[in-house]
Amino acid sequence: MVLEHSKATVMAIEQLDRCISFALQGKREDLVRSFDILQLKEKEADLLKRKIIGELAKGDLPVSEREDLMRLARQTDDVIDWINETGRILVEFNLKDMPDDVKKITGDISRVITSCVIKLDDCIEKLTNREFQDALKAADEVERLEEEMDGLYQMARRSISGLKTGIVEIGPAILLADFMDSLETITDRCEDSCDEVRVIAVTAPLI
Repeated sequence: MVLEHSKATVMAIEQLDRCISFALQGKREDLVRSFDILQLKEKEADLLKRKIIGELAKGDLPVSEREDLMRLARQTDDVIDWINETGRILVEFNLKDMPDDVKKITGDISRVITSCVIKLDDCIEKLTNREFQDALKAADEVERLEEEMDGLYQMARRSISGLKTGIVEIGPAILLADFMDSLETITDRCEDSCDEVRVIAVTAPLI
């Protein structure tokens, strides 16, 4: 069930990637439809998280292992929550109306965060298969992608700080900044999840 929850993060990030693509193209109706699907994915993932925690609470695993897995489920759910939050912001402004440099950075960021979430899923899959060394290597790759995102985020902030009020109004500029913050938080939460994977991989004899 932990792995099923992890797969839900991949479905969510792929849906957000579609949302961003539609937003960049100015396809408002497609964006809204894709966001509606994303919200459903988030709700499904939340139900899965509750089931995982409920099953672990009733199970006979040692307390420390049980707590570690509960933390992993919550942190993975945080990834999905932030993916959904990013979509919430995206539907509130017109990304297509932003300057070209902002749109290019957004496309680059979308590719990196999608790769980061997919690699997190790979990390958790290796953990559940008891391939601990491979899980640790995958966690390192998640960290590398998070650092790549940090660089892109800094570029995005630079672009936002240079926006001219005659080109972009204050309201959309604020939403754009919030959108970038939210994107960056997704990779931060991925890194947090991988930190928990490291703890489990090093200390837990069983998953």
